[in-house]
Amino acid sequence: MGIVKKQVYKNAIVSYTGQVIGFVNTILLYPRFLKTEQIGLFTLLITLSVLYSLLASMGVPSIIVRYFPFFRTEDKRHNNFLRFTGWLALIGFVTATVLFLGFKPVITGSYSGPKDRLFIQYYYYLIPLSLFTIFFNFLEAFGKVIYRSIYSAVLKEVVLRLTTSISIGAMAFGFIDFYQFILIYVTVNGLICISLLISLALTGEFSRKKPHTGNAPVSRNEVMKYGLITLLSSSVYVMLQNADKYMLGAMAGLSILGVYGIYSNVAAVINVPAQALSRTTYQIVADSWKAKNMANIAEVYYKTSIIQMLIGCLLFVGILVNKQNLLNLLHKKEYATQFNVLILICLGYLVDITGGLNTYILTTSHKYKLITWLVIISSIVCVGLTYVLIPKFGGAGAAGAYLITITGINFCTWFYLKYRFKMQPFTYRHLIVILISLVAFFAGNYFWRMPNLYLDIAVRSLFTAIIYTALSYILNISEDLNDKINSVSKKALSFIK
Repeated sequence: MGIVKKQVYKNAIVSYTGQVIGFVNTILLYPRFLKTEQIGLFTLLITLSVLYSLLASMGVPSIIVRYFPFFRTEDKRHNNFLRFTGWLALIGFVTATVLFLGFKPVITGSYSGPKDRLFIQYYYYLIPLSLFTIFFNFLEAFGKVIYRSIYSAVLKEVVLRLTTSISIGAMAFGFIDFYQFILIYVTVNGLICISLLISLALTGEFSRKKPHTGNAPVSRNEVMKYGLITLLSSSVYVMLQNADKYMLGAMAGLSILGVYGIYSNVAAVINVPAQALSRTTYQIVADSWKAKNMANIAEVYYKTSIIQMLIGCLLFVGILVNKQNLLNLLHKKEYATQFNVLILICLGYLVDITGGLNTYILTTSHKYKLITWLVIISSIVCVGLTYVLIPKFGGAGAAGAYLITITGINFCTWFYLKYRFKMQPFTYRHLIVILISLVAFFAGNYFWRMPNLYLDIAVRSLFTAIIYTALSYILNISEDLNDKINSVSKKALSFIK
């Protein structure tokens, strides 16, 4: 776990720095300088570009993580693996783009209202945005397998969000309009891809020389079969995660989707610990499967579950105790009337990250086909629930459908891993985390309200975090967390002395 600890802490710092910038964008800038339908369009473009790029990638990122350990060679040529996967991704993009252009009437058919037609005007921007997303994911996957995941995190989490902040500021002062804002966003996505490519080239981990002729360690047919199956499961899973946004925009309009998008961005802070851990732990699991080290997989499974739940619950409590402050910052009544949407989305993220690496453990095992069927069935259920609940409950219906579905997926994967591989992450410590969360919530919620909004956010959040962290430390919820606190404390004391 030494590699995991070192990279996870760095990734966590980068991720939370990005979240601070994202908070400024989501809470302070978007609601003030963008119309709700513009926020809805921006949310929809990002959502569809993720799905478009995933379908077009031919499962290449998953292939890289799963099979690179088998193709890795000391001469850095890696049995032509980089070129093979690169051509596979390019063929997938061209095929997906032809379909994207051919099915334009079907995709845009639900967005024909006066305000919703904004999506049709920006439809073709999805092509370059998706291409850059594929390119970045391709390069990021190779960064992960050589344990160089920090720089890609900086580009995605910090640089992209910071340039978005600057662009919004330029809009606020009238230097650019919304059209130019979208154009800048797409361009920056391309520039960070080039930057990541240069960074990986400079590592010296990949040689441009042709590999020596010989038999590949794994047949390409097997690799492509795995890629297509994981492509199906990954695409359906991403569709599952974004069905709420797409269907809400189509059934309720871009304006309501804009409110939903803001709350989704706020709730996404709960997913940060999982993002930080996944950049390293995913490859640890893949390498452990190759070595048939089940004990290591079980250890990573438990530790990721408890630490993700611990940090996720703290963030969720922080959102709840600052409810009034958050609504004051958003300063629009539609956000106040739909605050339950935020709670449901947060719970969905919390359930998912508490499951730890359950789905990924299955995806990288010889039982990877099972996750495909599970995700397909879950997606059908989710779409059905979303279709029924949106007309009755609006955004809350979409969020509720996602929460129910993601809970079902995590329960099924947990049960199968426990039954088939005799591993499961849950202990009495998970229950203690819930109790600690309740104590911290009541302490922070009924804390004296400060006269200044920003001072209240800072003091209330700090007070809640101290209560939560102190209880977690005393009760030894996570040995890794306690070790980190002890290490930081020793360094601080030695610095003072």
